[in-house]
Amino acid sequence: MQDRVALGTRHETRAGDFAGYLRRNLSTAYRLAAMALDDPIAAQSVVYDAAMAAWRDGSEWPASALDRAFRRRLEAGCRKALRSIDREAGTTPGATSGEAAAEAVGGQAERLAAALLSLGPNDRLALARSYGLAQESPRPGRRLLGRGSPGRYSPGVPERLRTRLAELQGGDGPAETPLLETRLRAIYASRDPGEEAPLALRLRLQRGLSDSEAAAAQRDEIARASGWGFAINTFLAVLVLTIAVALLSVTDLRTSRGAAANPLGGPTTPLTITSVSVLQSGIDGPGVHVAATNDSLVATFQGSSDWHPEARQCLPDVTGVINSTGQAQWLGAQVGHVESIAGDPSSSSVYASGLGAYCDLGRHSSGDGGATWAAGPLPPGATGSPSWLAFDPVRSGTLLAAGDGRLFLSRDAGRTWSSSPEAVTPIGFDNTGHLLGWGPGVLFESLDDGSSWERIGAGPAAQPTAGAAITGGVLLGEPDGMWWFPLDGSPSLVRSGTVFSIAPAGDGGVAAGSDALGHLWLGAFSLAAKDSPFRVSSLPPELASLTVTGGQVAANSNGLVLALSGPRSAIAVGTFAR
Repeated sequence: MQDRVALGTRHETRAGDFAGYLRRNLSTAYRLAAMALDDPIAAQSVVYDAAMAAWRDGSEWPASALDRAFRRRLEAGCRKALRSIDREAGTTPGATSGEAAAEAVGGQAERLAAALLSLGPNDRLALARSYGLAQESPRPGRRLLGRGSPGRYSPGVPERLRTRLAELQGGDGPAETPLLETRLRAIYASRDPGEEAPLALRLRLQRGLSDSEAAAAQRDEIARASGWGFAINTFLAVLVLTIAVALLSVTDLRTSRGAAANPLGGPTTPLTITSVSVLQSGIDGPGVHVAATNDSLVATFQGSSDWHPEARQCLPDVTGVINSTGQAQWLGAQVGHVESIAGDPSSSSVYASGLGAYCDLGRHSSGDGGATWAAGPLPPGATGSPSWLAFDPVRSGTLLAAGDGRLFLSRDAGRTWSSSPEAVTPIGFDNTGHLLGWGPGVLFESLDDGSSWERIGAGPAAQPTAGAAITGGVLLGEPDGMWWFPLDGSPSLVRSGTVFSIAPAGDGGVAAGSDALGHLWLGAFSLAAKDSPFRVSSLPPELASLTVTGGQVAANSNGLVLALSGPRSAIAVGTFAR
């Protein structure tokens, strides 16, 4: 009842009823965070941040998608807070020896608490969910947020805890499982803050949601005022037909709120590709590459004699920068022969590696969206272009590259590097900066740009051919098609055929591939879509008739750019619905 009083001021007309969703789930979310962190104050901050992020990104989503988004943000916030608590305490999970820990603790309860602290954040969160919330029975119409078994993230959690407890007891076997589970429930019961979320959290959420709603309404007012002013000026200057066009522009301005509300500037949801057109066709050879920064799209391709009148051993690629209207400015030979390329979603940086004019291996980087480039060496120890290359979307200039069995990390867009062994095959970043990776049959997540990894669920047995991390899970290309692996459910096939490339776009993704006859398909994936999460786009005849053997897609808020390889390669651009 208290949750309803605090959160009921926000109007109920927006799809998804976000205020109603919070009323049903706020107390359970806070209890889970408080029991996992053993810190009620930190738990309030984690729940507030998760709720506000879910409101900004998905308040108009269907209830199921909203629930997944909120739970994912809550769990990510808990894991981050647990790591911060460990750092402040000067401890590393699993680092304390059994002998030293046994001296530091006394009875069974203290030893069990020490054993819990030795586990990783995923394990501690899974235990809080299982032994803190598992005894609760949901009220009618209420879903137990985060309810699940200990094995959802880490199937071996209870056994690892038993092993750790045995170490703390000096090698003696731990208590039998029923007794251990009873003690776990007792620990989490002592941490349970109670049924209702604190008044301070509810008031803070009320203010935050009210301020966000007011800001959105103000953006609408500005858009309306700007639109009508434009219409009036047009009326004074042109004929009635032009007035109609101006009014259409006003409508476009009004519908732009969804894009403005997305903190990453991605396309509105549900993600929809509205048009696709050919930018460059008749390209000789398969060497076509594309990338996207926050405000530009970049394409490179191997030039023929029409582009390079002088024959040389290593012909540099032709580079093009595509603006927001889909027009390309071809810059000629500036980046050598590109073998891999990536753009920074949070800045104008682009990084490309490959062969230079004299077949020397190196890189070219740009800080202005591809307009100008500077040459330099590859990371120390690298013997070739990376097999995977990506920028962190929330840490500007942070670039990762995988190759030669190592994961290379740069904090300055590729000028200087550090490296570590590649323990997990990286897939890609989601739009919150979480890096997802693959191992045989397992999916992993890293919150520190690949320095450490934690298991988050089951994955395919074979290495994916393509992949992209998006809100709520990961899209993976496998031999039989594109699969959706949600973080809280079973995988499902969303598109059959060969998958060339998948790229994140806003809270969704765009993907390209071919059918059994080698004909192109291109589509957008969005959990906000009510009918089907993956929508295939219509293609112009010159693309639909191509036989393609490979490709690459990249996207930003302006649209997408698509590279197609085959007997005759091509570059295409697409736009999103606004």
